[in-house]
Amino acid sequence: MSRALVLLALGVAAHELHGSPKDGESAALEARRTTETCKAFTYASDFGLAGDGKVDDYPALQAAIDSAASNDDCGGTVILPKGNFLTKTSLTIPGGVTVRGQGYGSSPLAISFDSGGSVIGYCGTQYAVVITGHSASLENVAVYDWRYPVGEYCDSVKAAGGVLIDADAHGVESTSMDNVLIYWFMGGTALTLRAQNGGIIAFSRFVDVKIRHAQSGILLSADEDSVCNSNAFVGFTVWGGIDEYGLKAEGPGPCNMNTFYACEIEPSATELAHVYVTGSKTNVRLLDVRLEGTAMSELDKPLVIIDDSSYGNVMTGSIGHTNIKYDANRNPGVDLISAKTVPTDPAPLNVLWNAAFNSYDAEARSLAGWKTPGTNWNIEVLPDDEALYADHQVLRIDKLSYGGAFKFEPDQLPRSPAHSFVTFGIYARSSVPSSISAAMRYESGSIISSSSHSGSGDWE
Repeated sequence: MSRALVLLALGVAAHELHGSPKDGESAALEARRTTETCKAFTYASDFGLAGDGKVDDYPALQAAIDSAASNDDCGGTVILPKGNFLTKTSLTIPGGVTVRGQGYGSSPLAISFDSGGSVIGYCGTQYAVVITGHSASLENVAVYDWRYPVGEYCDSVKAAGGVLIDADAHGVESTSMDNVLIYWFMGGTALTLRAQNGGIIAFSRFVDVKIRHAQSGILLSADEDSVCNSNAFVGFTVWGGIDEYGLKAEGPGPCNMNTFYACEIEPSATELAHVYVTGSKTNVRLLDVRLEGTAMSELDKPLVIIDDSSYGNVMTGSIGHTNIKYDANRNPGVDLISAKTVPTDPAPLNVLWNAAFNSYDAEARSLAGWKTPGTNWNIEVLPDDEALYADHQVLRIDKLSYGGAFKFEPDQLPRSPAHSFVTFGIYARSSVPSSISAAMRYESGSIISSSSHSGSGDWE
């Protein structure tokens, strides 16, 4: 007899000795309790899943999760089979439980319902999945704001969000998500970390999580008495149709030192900003990130807004199409760069002579190293307390109502004997939309320019 047959025979014999299944359990689950497999995992299929996207699978899924949390005979990892699991109530994952599926199919851009994927399809007005305890995990699944049948109830109702890490008057530490697609939450926030009423969210890890099509991408939030900090996001992607923001971090409680490594936030446009940080106890660390917004240039909106109350933000990587709105003195670690932007800190190899705007001669109306053609302007050197950096001056330029555009040009630039790469830009403040931009003219006559100032009245 083969080993497989011996194990099967032992399982049957043990089942016969063990007695009848407990109330509400399938015979398969009762039989599995006597095997080594059950000691390792809890199989959701043993709890009567349909997996057809039509029958409400919430009772069966939640029963499997609760069983895994109860320290019963089977393990704390719930294995989802392939299938489309319709849920009409929020799934709650308590501490110590891992829900692990079979992936989310062959497409990184949508739910393709193939390749044996596991899809949690939520039809309701709350969050699809709520994680409430330490060391809980969600892995290898898609979480979808369910839309089927098209034209019926689930197609019209909009969820508050996809996944909620909920620390309400308690701590939630060391949770994790891995290889999860959060899809089509157009009425809410795809992923929320919310600490309130003295709650704490910390030391959690989110790896290879993709958000596509949502009203908002990621919200990190801590109320006055709560903390949301020291959480890490690796390989995170927010793209597709994102209406309000890609990432928002807010206080008033400590919501800081949350770090994003090698992540991308690249919807074509957002209403608020791709990244928005606010609160005196709030900051984020974006390391080697990519920020893109192809339609933001037409809207004259910054991709990143760091409210004046926030400080200590660190951002490195690339930013495309528009600019950053922030206080550089309070956030010296912001150094995003791309082919059309320049970091706001003084460049160590600045080829513009007198980029610090020193030695303005008011009587001669001249500034060393710069051309100031025409007469339709007045320049004033602001007091030292307005300076952004040591040994740098801030110039106030009043453009008069005649004579066309005011152009501020360097006297000369070094020539490169071969093709080379440069960045250029200005750091400016204006209350007039589209009043300031940086431009570079090639010897051929073609021009490349930055986005214009939004007119916010702040430094951009």
